Amino acid sequence: MHLNRWISPFKPWPVNGHSAKACLALLAILGLLYIGAGIPVSAQEATANPPGTPATQPNAAKPTATKPALPQPGPAKSKLGAALADDAAKRERGEMDQTTVVDEYFDDYIGHNDVARASFLAPPGATSLSKTNNLWVDQKRHRVYADGYVAMREGGLEMFACSEGTKEHESVVATLAKAKEVHAALLAIGAKPGSPVRFRPDFVPPKGQKIRVWVCWRDKAGKFHISDARRWVLKNGTTDEQMNADWVFGGSGFWKDPADGREYYRADGGDMICVSNFTTAMMDVNTSSSAEADNLMYIPFTDRIPPRGTPVRLILTPLQSVTKDSQKPAKGDPSDAQKVDSAQPPKEMVLPENPQGKLLKAKKEAAEKAEQ
Repeated sequence: MHLNRWISPFKPWPVNGHSAKACLALLAILGLLYIGAGIPVSAQEATANPPGTPATQPNAAKPTATKPALPQPGPAKSKLGAALADDAAKRERGEMDQTTVVDEYFDDYIGHNDVARASFLAPPGATSLSKTNNLWVDQKRHRVYADGYVAMREGGLEMFACSEGTKEHESVVATLAKAKEVHAALLAIGAKPGSPVRFRPDFVPPKGQKIRVWVCWRDKAGKFHISDARRWVLKNGTTDEQMNADWVFGGSGFWKDPADGREYYRADGGDMICVSNFTTAMMDVNTSSSAEADNLMYIPFTDRIPPRGTPVRLILTPLQSVTKDSQKPAKGDPSDAQKVDSAQPPKEMVLPENPQGKLLKAKKEAAEKAEQ
């Protein structure tokens, strides 16, 4: 048989006697490789399928598929961990009902917001604006009261206060009320909004009426404390220089969703009381303050801030002289008769304790101790 019939696929190379022999040698090597592909590659395969026997025998029992063993959970670190491990085992056995242990856990969970909501009674002489979010106005004293809790004591700071469930990771305080509710409360006491910061074409600081923010709380012994909120904000790179800039009521703005035409208050995303400039801020500092993560102007003044989770009450007051009418104390509230200027700190009567709050806080602490 002429060699050219076998080596024709290798053309257009010229074929002579020597090249034909070389091509035959190459074909022989390829054939050996092809045959070798069917040879067992391990002793185990050779034992399972000896040479000359078919890989699958018709009458041979098929091996049963064994389910790989699931990794066993290590020792539980807490009661919740043990419950989660048991939950996983029940799911694996098909015994799990619709309500999981996680659902049950969160049904019983007591958060910082729950404790804050129950810690204080309404301030005397104030009118509630929310049944659940602990927000009041006192039109005679030109005050807005908003309850919340200490959310963060260390780290990068862009806000002093945000609404719960938004930017607690970069805010000292989280309030129960939303930013739009606090905005409405400020309007109700006569505060005048201005405009948020602008960056283009040139920087224009936020404008609006100056707002003094007080933060009050009670320690474990029940002692009343109150502080200008700026004392809780430290200038970055210093050890004792607190923030001195004033907050102004910039007023944020609204955004319309083009998909459904609904309007959203922009500061509800977390930009309630800011220490870095944001075009979405409800209240902002009236100076230039970077929002770049590596160039933040302020950090928490940790030594002056009570423990994380501590319930607090914010008191927002427009900076203005109090009129004669507003100097008069509210009915049944003679202790505040001497107040003559909104820049003066409110007195202890603004923070009446709620006995239910103490019980709830004790229950939360007991649950946390049991989980350790």
